[in-house]
Amino acid sequence: RSPAADNLVSFDLLPSVDVIVPCFNEDPSALSACLASIASQQYAGKLRVYVVDDGSANRDVVVPVHGAFAGDSRFNFILLDKNVGKRKAQIVAIRRSSGDLVLNVDSDTTLASDVVTKLALKMQDSAVGAAMGQLVASNRSDTWLTRLIDMEYWLACNEERAAQARFGAVMCCCGPCAMYRRSALLLLLDQYETQL
Repeated sequence: RSPAADNLVSFDLLPSVDVIVPCFNEDPSALSACLASIASQQYAGKLRVYVVDDGSANRDVVVPVHGAFAGDSRFNFILLDKNVGKRKAQIVAIRRSSGDLVLNVDSDTTLASDVVTKLALKMQDSAVGAAMGQLVASNRSDTWLTRLIDMEYWLACNEERAAQARFGAVMCCCGPCAMYRRSALLLLLDQYETQL
């Protein structure tokens, strides 16, 4: 058990967490790795997962991935008839879920087993409306471009967002792994849905 988990477990009431995974034409192996990493989270509180297929053209190869996790009662699968975009797919799941915290995860992202616990620990401060995970490109050694992308992730997480936090106002959390307090999301959900 990690020290973060011990700190979180010491509280009487753990917040419930809804993990939202919007996907569109995702590679089945990437989606499978993503969902497996969510299924193996070491979070001691209530965890639910909402996988939203956003009208994928490759649904015939993605639905078997859904089937591999259908026996896990924490997983819910939402199949949209047509592509509406990532934002609206997220909103469909947010409106169907009810957890205290919402973790948005990109469908090609794999999480370390303690990510939900660590982010929920950060959210114990009621002044915190959102927190994000440290991003690392899994293919960072493949090409110069992937190395640059990995460097950008590191700068965004460790310099840019850290500098903004010093002023008490982080402008945005990185999309691949960002946790929000549901109460904060609901205040802005209509604006989020209609913004350009």
